[in-house]
Amino acid sequence: MAPSTLRRRFTWIVLVLCLGLNLIFVTTQGAWTSDLGGDPDEAAHAVTGLMVRDFLTGGMRQPPMSFANRYYADFPKVALGHYPPGYYLLSGLWLSPLPSIKSFFVLQALLSALLGALLYRLASKIVSLPAAMMAGLLSSAMPLALEQIQLVMSDTLLALLCCLAAMSWSAYMKRPTCRRALGFGFIATAAILTKGSAIGLAAIPPVATVLSCRLELFKKPSWWMSALPVVILAGPWMFFSAKITAEGMSHQPLGEFFRDAISFYMRALPQSLGWPLLILSAGGSFALLILAIKSPRRPEASALLSLLIGMAAVILMVPAGLNSRYILPILPVLLTAAVLAADKLSAITPRQRGLALVCIVVAAYAPAAGWPKKSVHGFTAAVQRSSAPLPTTQPERWLVASDPRGEGAIIAAAAFDCPQRSPSILRVYRGSKELASSDWMGRDYQSPFADEAAILHHLDKLQVSRVFVDLSGPAAKRLPHEQLLHAAMQSATDPWKLDFEQSITRRHGETGVLRVYQRISPATSEPPN
Repeated sequence: MAPSTLRRRFTWIVLVLCLGLNLIFVTTQGAWTSDLGGDPDEAAHAVTGLMVRDFLTGGMRQPPMSFANRYYADFPKVALGHYPPGYYLLSGLWLSPLPSIKSFFVLQALLSALLGALLYRLASKIVSLPAAMMAGLLSSAMPLALEQIQLVMSDTLLALLCCLAAMSWSAYMKRPTCRRALGFGFIATAAILTKGSAIGLAAIPPVATVLSCRLELFKKPSWWMSALPVVILAGPWMFFSAKITAEGMSHQPLGEFFRDAISFYMRALPQSLGWPLLILSAGGSFALLILAIKSPRRPEASALLSLLIGMAAVILMVPAGLNSRYILPILPVLLTAAVLAADKLSAITPRQRGLALVCIVVAAYAPAAGWPKKSVHGFTAAVQRSSAPLPTTQPERWLVASDPRGEGAIIAAAAFDCPQRSPSILRVYRGSKELASSDWMGRDYQSPFADEAAILHHLDKLQVSRVFVDLSGPAAKRLPHEQLLHAAMQSATDPWKLDFEQSITRRHGETGVLRVYQRISPATSEPPN
């Protein structure tokens, strides 16, 4: 059988294995039944994807901005603008047949499986087929990757597009044509329109060209054409959203952030990969460098190294926060380097190579603290207990007071549970926005309410019929408006009553209670005596 035919056949095998393992994992580790509160941004991604889905399936007769503004007013967890539209367009199309939270996790599992299959194809040009299969399977099965498929987040799609961009540029370097250069540009555009950190892909063309000593490519018009799709398609979005995106930055001086980032990722990398695998990755990266320089006609090595350099530069120099999930786009490079090191260290006999690959698996999983498990419960149950029956004429209005995870989990559950969203028969207010003010990162916090009577009057003015007070988080972290609202609801005997208390689990072993208050008489906007 021809090597190319064998490679294609194994690609499908890797895809099916990764998808099957991912679906088993999300089923057994709690993602199916958990609420959308595993990350402060998870609910925002889900609600925005749902909004795009509702626009595509019924709202296209309305002006897009009017539709989005009205949707945000009803379910204020729409993140379009803070994040680019790529993931939301994909998830909106994916949700079109069935707008279900579980559909998101099938999508995440599929994206992770596609990443594994793609990495196998790319790595198989550098290492042996068994080693390439190991790299592909590990890219889906590492704890860091498994954690992401339990969350409705865009990082897995970003990693997939980054890997595809590296493969596309290596194809261009083998046969430099305008079509292949534009192909890379469109993939890079899709990645940047998924997450702004993909701007690191701009390093791939120049760095890969220099590493492989192919300086003559700079003279080809096709080389420069690779930037056209980014400039024409992604450029306007980046310019339009620059001010909004800046709200999510840490506003640290570059030097200070760089030192913090180096310190953070020096701890995060061993925790995510384990020291044995990290050491193999370091040695394999050096082997990739030698291969890139000595074998310019095998440009996969230089493309992968360029991906590593570009994306690492972004997470170390752009003050968008520190999080171990930002490692995910460079995980394919690190895994390819690790299996390359195993190939180099082992002899050519199948038994010795198999033993080396077993050692890779042990190195990957031995240091892991345990399988990532999602356990967020109670928020959806509280919404379902509160939403039957919802009104059919006058919209009902709720107010939620919690941290970003709790507010997001309730708003997302309400949006997916609401039988009519556009126009909506339910409007949910965020306590952090209605009872206080701050920027996207929670800075410059202020609360205009001085006492309980002022808060109760504001609830009357908004005609709020239900108030959700989340007491499941640490008491020391509750903001002043949350404490004041809780005191107001406890002291108010008319027109409010405690409807029920809902047990909340934020993560395994961390539990608390959510109190839901119901208005028992019509709201009035008259000021208190």
